[in-house]
Amino acid sequence: MKKLAFVLSAGLVLAACGQTAEKHEEHSKTEASVQPVNVELTVPEKAEAGEEVTLKAKVTQADKAINDADEVMFEIVKDGKKETSIKKKVKEAKDGVYTLPYTFKEDGSYEVTSHVTAENQHTMPNKTILIGKAEKPAAAHDHHDGSVHVMPITAEKDKAVELMMHVEGQDGKAKDGVMARLEVKQPDGKVKWVDLEETKPGQYEGQETFTQSGMYDVTAHAENKEGFHVHTETMFTVK
Repeated sequence: MKKLAFVLSAGLVLAACGQTAEKHEEHSKTEASVQPVNVELTVPEKAEAGEEVTLKAKVTQADKAINDADEVMFEIVKDGKKETSIKKKVKEAKDGVYTLPYTFKEDGSYEVTSHVTAENQHTMPNKTILIGKAEKPAAAHDHHDGSVHVMPITAEKDKAVELMMHVEGQDGKAKDGVMARLEVKQPDGKVKWVDLEETKPGQYEGQETFTQSGMYDVTAHAENKEGFHVHTETMFTVK
């Protein structure tokens, strides 16, 4: 009888340990899923026409490389003419780095944007490269050299949801004192703007209630009077 009691007791302990381990694993996965996806775009500042250069996008989450992003696409725009942009997808990565060898055929000022979709998030940092004798336009700013990350949004119809985004400068440090807003396109096509307040350096939060079920497209904007302006896109579903 004592042996039976001991066996039952041991079984209960093992079961409890197993449940604890499962809960810990689930917590770790959940914690990782709400971490922002970071994209470090590397583009040479200058090159010559006909010279092959290497464009790189390093994709990470919580300092871990993402080699299975849903999509990584480089968009190349010459002299601001987006209607003639060139788009190249890269499917393979090593240590989270997606690489595109590319040859610019003509002199000009080119904007390179890496559109990255991973872990239900979308971010699109961009940088400028000057080819040949091209010069940076006088009106151009380095306002794109930063990043904004929207935390995953889980929402239910007619229930308030917490919204949060993080903003970093070109140096990778938290960017404070910016105007942070979410441009939300609702299922019916109408746009709602949601202003966020800074709760600590680089972190901006707000609350909103969505009254329609369906898919929402979001563009997050962060800007200031000095010309800093970064944005990223994401989407979420309201049940």
